Parts: sequence; structure tokens; C-alpha cells
Amino acid sequence: MKRKWIQKMMALALTLGMAASMIGCGEKEAAPEAPATEGEEAPEAPEAEEPQETAAKDKIKIVIIPKLVHEFYNLVLDGANLAVEELAGEGKEVEIIWSAPTTADTVEQTEKLEAAIALNPDYIAISVIDGESCKSLMEQAKEAGIKVIAFDTDFEGSPADAFVGCSTDAQYESGKLAADKLVEMIGKEEGKLAMLTGSPDAENHILFSGGFRDRVKEAYPGYEIVTEQADNDDKEKATQLTEAILAQYPDLDGIFGGDGSAGVGAAIALEAAVKAGQIQENQVYISNYCLMPDPEASLRSGYLSCVIDYSPYWIGYYLTQIAAAESFDGIPLQGVPLEFDVVTLDTLDTYDYSATMKEIEYWNQ
Repeated sequence: MKRKWIQKMMALALTLGMAASMIGCGEKEAAPEAPATEGEEAPEAPEAEEPQETAAKDKIKIVIIPKLVHEFYNLVLDGANLAVEELAGEGKEVEIIWSAPTTADTVEQTEKLEAAIALNPDYIAISVIDGESCKSLMEQAKEAGIKVIAFDTDFEGSPADAFVGCSTDAQYESGKLAADKLVEMIGKEEGKLAMLTGSPDAENHILFSGGFRDRVKEAYPGYEIVTEQADNDDKEKATQLTEAILAQYPDLDGIFGGDGSAGVGAAIALEAAVKAGQIQENQVYISNYCLMPDPEASLRSGYLSCVIDYSPYWIGYYLTQIAAAESFDGIPLQGVPLEFDVVTLDTLDTYDYSATMKEIEYWNQ
């Protein structure tokens, strides 16, 4: 990417190595026992507790559970690793345990969450696939004294202690933003649209798609959504689905990509269809979520039209920082709201998401 903070990120990632560990599963130190009741030993009780409190602040452990192994979540980890390095420079030790499901599978994620609770870390950070499946386990973690930070995906009734990412309202509105941008780029009063809706159980993908669908219905009566297909946040599947969609609807005008992979896969299929003479050049416009290396390359190719962006890198950075601020500095745990923005090929080289994030480092104020 051309942005300066991404250049810094990549340089840091090379020097950091992998701060995450899939093992390293030691439990937290036990709380100090109550002092004896015998009079002669009572004065020693405060002195016995003091080194325990100091030791507890020497290091914290955070288990991070993303939805799946994916480019988006690799950037979350990179951001967390940057925070770990910065905190180490301040004498604050943070251990990250990275526990990623191989696919966006609800059962596998709940198993990861159960395993994380058994490790008894200080914090568990989770990007929830399905809220109802994880809610009771999140509550169980809190009952065990583990703070829970939700990131990327929030849901109604979440028991998390804090959330880092775009709010549920913002996620819904982002779908509307995508609809407005696609119709603007298509430049017609009527047309045909297709939707790639991500993972059927993913709370944020449901909101993204819902906002898009509702906005088209309420604001663009001349547009028809001809099909909706779940790509499961998988680039290859999105490519295959788009090939079939373009074959069935050769007069299509736009495709909504409801996750970080859908628009990239759709752009691959569109490029092949254009080169085969099946679809005209500049006929179909495609959106995607989150500006990562793959979407950036697709934007530069001309076959992806716009990206509805929010930064996974800063998600990882801030979820680590808020945990450290609470544990080391006594600053109450609080969420960090991210915002959505739109990136096109015209704005790509001057776009800098990090500029919007400099205002929220409350622990440094």
C-alpha cells in the first residue's frame, strides 16, 4: 500500500516475528491467601500482598480469537504485535496467544473459546461469528474473572466488557454507503444488482447486506437485486459464484461484495468474462470491504470499483492497548469506535485511514 502507516506496519512485522503463540498456556498466578488470624502475624499481611500486586502488573496475557484464517485477521495480529512492541518499550509485557479457526465455522470457534477460558488469561478478545453460540461462553469467561473484548463484530445483548470496531449501527449504514456508491458509479436510474453476502451466520455480514438491501429498496426503485449468494468470505467461492451470476445475468450492472473477499473474487470472474467477450468493459461495478493487499490490487486492475474501508490493523492495535491501559495504568476498559470510509482508484494513493484514529488514544492523554 502507499500509505505511510502500512509501510511502518510491514517493517515492524518483519522485525517482530510472531508474537503470537499457540501454546504458552500457563495459568495466571493464584490470588494471595488471606492472612492468618494470629495477632503476631497480622502486621505482615500487607507486606505479603504487595509483591503479589506488583507481579500481577508485570505481564498480561490476551487470547485473540478471530473468525478464521484470513488476510483481514492477519492484519489484526500485525496491529496487536505493534502494540506489544510499543508497550515493551514502556516496560509493560503483553503476551498474545493467537487462536484462529481454520474456517468461519461456529462450532470450531466455540471450541476455541472454551479452550481459551481453560487457559485462564487476563483477557479474551473475540470476533464473534454467531452471537447466540458464543454468548454463554463469554459470560462464563467473565464469571471466571477474565475480561472479554469483542472486536470487528458486535451483536445485540453482547456481554463483552468492551468492543473495538465499527458499531452495529455503523455496520448497517455501511451497506447503505455501498449501495449509494455503486449506483453513483453505475450512473443510471435503473439496473440489475447481485449480492455476495459473506457468511450466513456472521453478525456483521448480515448487517452489511441488510443495509445494502434496504437502501436499494428505499432509494433506488429502478434497481432490481436479481440474486443473493453466500460466499462464506472465501475468494475462490466468490469467484465461482460470480462466474455463474454473470453467465445467468449478462446484463448485470453491479455486484455488492459483503465481506473482505467477495469483491476480490467477483473482480477475478469479471476480468475473465470481459476478456472472453461475455461482458463489456466498464459494464459491471463491484464493491468490497476493507482495503487490504488483495482489494488494493483489484482496485488497481480496474475490475474492483470501490472499497468500504475500516482498518483491521488498528483493531488489533487498540484492543491490545485498551487491555494494557486497564491492567498497567488503571484506566477503565472502554471501547474504541472505528469508522467506515470509501476508497476508489482515484483516491487510493492519497488515502490514509490512520489519520482518523489519532484522536482516540485516550490512555496517552
